[in-house]
Amino acid sequence: MFRKTITFLIFAFILSGTKELVAQDIVLKTYVDRTTVPLNQQFVLSVEISGKDANHAPEPNLPDISDFAALSGSSSSQSIQIVNGRMSISRTINYYYVATKVGKFNIPAVQIEMRGKTFKSAPIEIEITQAAASPPKSQQRPRATVRPESSVEGNLFLKVKVNKSKVYQNEPVLVTYKIYTRVEVISYSIKKLPKAVGFWVENFPMPQQPTTHEEIVNGKKYVVAEVKKMALFPTDPGLKVIEPMEMVCEVQLREKRRSRDIFDQFFSDDFFGNSFFGRRIQTKLESKPVKIKVLPLPTIGKPADFSGAVGQFQLNASVDKNVVQTNEAITLKVKISGRGNIKMVREPNIAFPPDFEKYPPKVLEKINRQNNVISGNKVFEYVLIPRYAGEQRIPPFSFSYFDPANKKYKTLWSPEFVIKVAKGKEEFVSLGSGLLSKEEVKLVGKDIRFIKMNSPKFFRKNVYFNSSILLIIFILPLFAVAGALGYRYRANKLAVNVAYARSQRANRIAKSRLRRAEKLLAVESQKEYYAEIFRALLGFVADKFNLPAAGVMTDQIAELLSSKGINDEIIRQYLECLQTCDYQRFAPANSTLQEMKSFYEKARKAIVQLEKTL
Repeated sequence: MFRKTITFLIFAFILSGTKELVAQDIVLKTYVDRTTVPLNQQFVLSVEISGKDANHAPEPNLPDISDFAALSGSSSSQSIQIVNGRMSISRTINYYYVATKVGKFNIPAVQIEMRGKTFKSAPIEIEITQAAASPPKSQQRPRATVRPESSVEGNLFLKVKVNKSKVYQNEPVLVTYKIYTRVEVISYSIKKLPKAVGFWVENFPMPQQPTTHEEIVNGKKYVVAEVKKMALFPTDPGLKVIEPMEMVCEVQLREKRRSRDIFDQFFSDDFFGNSFFGRRIQTKLESKPVKIKVLPLPTIGKPADFSGAVGQFQLNASVDKNVVQTNEAITLKVKISGRGNIKMVREPNIAFPPDFEKYPPKVLEKINRQNNVISGNKVFEYVLIPRYAGEQRIPPFSFSYFDPANKKYKTLWSPEFVIKVAKGKEEFVSLGSGLLSKEEVKLVGKDIRFIKMNSPKFFRKNVYFNSSILLIIFILPLFAVAGALGYRYRANKLAVNVAYARSQRANRIAKSRLRRAEKLLAVESQKEYYAEIFRALLGFVADKFNLPAAGVMTDQIAELLSSKGINDEIIRQYLECLQTCDYQRFAPANSTLQEMKSFYEKARKAIVQLEKTL
């Protein structure tokens, strides 16, 4: 009986601990579909509960906002995802309110009480304005997801973020550019890179298809994508300015349909309206300038050998052997690694013994741009040749840097190297002062070869000067010169005439993109697959007509091809391929592998047919 009681208590303790852990996984968010609402119009307050135990969370405690809004109803939805064996549950409850009073108001935090803990969301600011007209008799309840809007204003912007606004000289500043959108972005391109005068720039590699996530800004949910990331190393102290970056985005806006026809309402749904029935426009985005205050490096405590390195570093030094003979090469390898601007690391000052012949070091550099950190290593490889026997010593040498985290200078020291040199058999011959590696350093002691005493026998052959082979030998250089002149003429034309160059290379570039798409031929990567074929189709037309790919629209393609006298059937098939790609990139992934293979062949034939007629 006692044993059963103990077992039950242990089980209850573990169960209660498990529930507590689950409760800690709950995340509560609130947002509205819009922060400016006309009087008597409807707005949606969405409460999103996510976590392992979101499905068992109680109903949220809503704040009292009856002073400026009236509750008209609610709805809920739930999504479950299993990634790498871990289940994630998200539950969204939509509360529909009608604005009843003009003014600026605050929606207090929504609360959930679960297992003795209270979870709160952030408050939301909302403004109710005077209505211009009476509301329509019937309104459809908008969904709780980020759906495409009918206007760009306030729904699409470019934001720059820096991890620090005050740094030391040569301390990195991480700069990230993000697009925040509530509209459907079809394509984008960077029109003007940010100027960073007074900075050393290291760009981080960006994925071809940017990853996205959701953020709530001023109570509105946005889809966010990182488009550029770089590390800036200020080269001198003072106030620095990172100028704005400019981008051009092609977006698709949702058309506002007021028809009461049931079919119009059906096709104005997000699933259909986003891909085919919206209108496309181009818009320009510009980030704000950013000011960075760069502090000078402190003069107090600065080591004599400090050469400007800032960050966190390690020093490793080694020789390949400690016992050698005279005129036998030794390799001293000095490796400086860590975080910071590796390119600014300079050669250490090493006092080599006077009896060593030293050659300029071979420098190897490796830069890593990963996980928002610039790191790497720099290797100095010295080749040393002892010329005289005896015990030789390479004294310890230092490398100093400034650590901005601790705001202190630090000095690293190498060990002392003792080299025992025995007298060798070879005599010393100077090799000059060129840049040599260890493998290239050899003794020159046996450079005279013996003269051969017996001469070889020679035979006479008859040569016919009137043979066809001799005629070909004379004519062949003329064809070679003509071919070289033709190649040079075409190369000059490609270099001067950009439109001609793009037109000539259009087919080759399109085939290259199709090959990349073929490598993505898998059900799990079908969105990237259709995106790559879309770039091949769109890029082919843009290159043929010398147009920017980001600015080409479907209507323009139809007009351009019609003006060139292209057959209507070829144009129809080409546009059909573009629309299929456009649909598959944003619709739920439901294509089979066979359908993807068939579409690949269809897109390839469309490009080939268009190439033949242009």
